[in-house]
Amino acid sequence: MLSHKFLFRCFAALLITGAALAACKKSSPRAIGTPTITRIAQPLDSSGIDTGSFTQWVIIYGTNLSTTQSVTFNDQQVPYNTIYASDSSITVQIPRAIPQKVSNTLTVTTKGGTATYTFTVMIPDLQVGDMLNEWAAAGDTLTLLGQNFDLYDLDTTATTLLFTGGATANVVLGTATTLKVIVPANAQPGPVTVKGPAPLNINQPTVAWFHDNRNFLFDMSNFNGWNGSSYLSSGPTPAPINGPYFKVSKNWQGGYAWDPFCSNNCAMPAELVSDPSQYVNYAVKFELYTPATLPAMPLTLYMCFNSGNFKEYFFDVSGNNTYPFTTGGKWQTFTAPLSKWGNLQGFAFSDPMIMEFMLKDNNPSVSNFSICNFRMVRIK
Repeated sequence: MLSHKFLFRCFAALLITGAALAACKKSSPRAIGTPTITRIAQPLDSSGIDTGSFTQWVIIYGTNLSTTQSVTFNDQQVPYNTIYASDSSITVQIPRAIPQKVSNTLTVTTKGGTATYTFTVMIPDLQVGDMLNEWAAAGDTLTLLGQNFDLYDLDTTATTLLFTGGATANVVLGTATTLKVIVPANAQPGPVTVKGPAPLNINQPTVAWFHDNRNFLFDMSNFNGWNGSSYLSSGPTPAPINGPYFKVSKNWQGGYAWDPFCSNNCAMPAELVSDPSQYVNYAVKFELYTPATLPAMPLTLYMCFNSGNFKEYFFDVSGNNTYPFTTGGKWQTFTAPLSKWGNLQGFAFSDPMIMEFMLKDNNPSVSNFSICNFRMVRIK
């Protein structure tokens, strides 16, 4: 059994040790120094960088950083709960927000003061691209595709689309990549101008045209090609969007057989004929419809220039080589840039020029799609 004297000695020793520790802590408090920034780097690369992009993770190296209270790029502050700080570094993600004032400065504020560093955040451009269906009818939804609509305050109902001819419509639904409007009754063919609210006041026309009627390759209402007449249809399923269309419900025999659903002399833009190097600025556009159920589009669309100097291209309408492909029972606009063909450098364009369209593959297949409005238009 432990004696009272022994317990007392143990208790006294604990008191003396605690007092000594307390005295040590009190006599040498930790200093909070002025912060410094020596360099900024990427997480997996220690070499310094002086530019960064929205949402990019970076590490800020320096001294006296453990008490960091805020990190700001230009005038955009990083959320406090996403800051990871030690005495020698801070790990943060660059905010995805356009600054009202660009200073090209990174600012770190700690309990010991403030440090700044010259650092440029690259601001992504607003990209206004294609329309999901350029031939949407009045009263239907027109979807404009692009990038960074939200960054430029265009993803709200305060955004207006101004159609050629003066008709306007407010965005009914917006995201970072899409703007949706109901097509007004008096909308005319031509580019559409995107107009955003203050303070940015965006005013940007589209390259794509609503009801694009430029440079149709041939007239489907007076079709005179040597392949295609047997596929002409005016509905009722699907309902036409611009007169007759090709309805290609067909068994394809395979073996890469030459079996066009359309062969015709096609009109080429004068600019392409006079300066063939301009092909990089042009695309073949068309509208495509498939029912939601199979068969739909089983293969890539094969198209070719066939005027002595034969040039061909397999166009992936699915965008990721996933077939069979369906548009879900809706008409949709597709763009096949000539720059993607890979074999048109030095090619001479004539007006007219033979073009042919088909599905061509080693294996047999069945299709059920409708297609129309083949046109050659500028996309840049």
